[in-house]
Amino acid sequence: MDESGVLRVVIAEDNYLVREGVRRLLEDSGEIDVVAGTGNATELLDAVRRLNPDAVLTDIRMPPGHHMEGIEAARAIREAHPDTGVVVFSQHADESYALALFADGSAGLGYLLKDRIGDLEDLVHALREVRAGGSVIDPQIVDTLVRRRSAAAASPLAALSPRELDVLREMARGRTNAGIEQSLFLSSSTVEKHVNAIFTKLRLPETGVHRRVAAVLAFLQTDGG
Repeated sequence: MDESGVLRVVIAEDNYLVREGVRRLLEDSGEIDVVAGTGNATELLDAVRRLNPDAVLTDIRMPPGHHMEGIEAARAIREAHPDTGVVVFSQHADESYALALFADGSAGLGYLLKDRIGDLEDLVHALREVRAGGSVIDPQIVDTLVRRRSAAAASPLAALSPRELDVLREMARGRTNAGIEQSLFLSSSTVEKHVNAIFTKLRLPETGVHRRVAAVLAFLQTDGG
């Protein structure tokens, strides 16, 4: 990141039109400098090695296999370049991809649906969050995970109120308590009350803001026991 706070970002997307569209969108924000655009995982890893960007935005499915190349690249990047955050985006709300991405930890990683690309504010927020070592998960993915776990009769998720679920979604997006207050139009005391209730009901320790998504994911990957 330069002195002006502009993030240096590498994009990986095999569809040229999508890649260039995202590049234009990000650069028009004035907050992002796209230093490279690549079409496959091999080119992505090479670009990160050469350019040492602040963050990466990569599709999940890329040549040659069109399977989970983006997730595999994200893991490799985080291991070799811990100061580079990675946001992975997918066309489908498949929770298995999210669980695979965060299997070894969520610090510096984000998972968004491609529909979110059109929301510039959310996209820039996600890139800045992962650069800072935080985590971001698309709210739709959280909803999918919550519905699946809530289906289990013994799941503590079933005990969360609708408003507590709203707060949980905002936590998963990487929002601080202050951010949740603004997003949901709640007072600071109300947000603190809901957050504490969530941690209590889900039996999660009250940890730092950047660990909250990891804690939620760790619980959601279990059977609720």
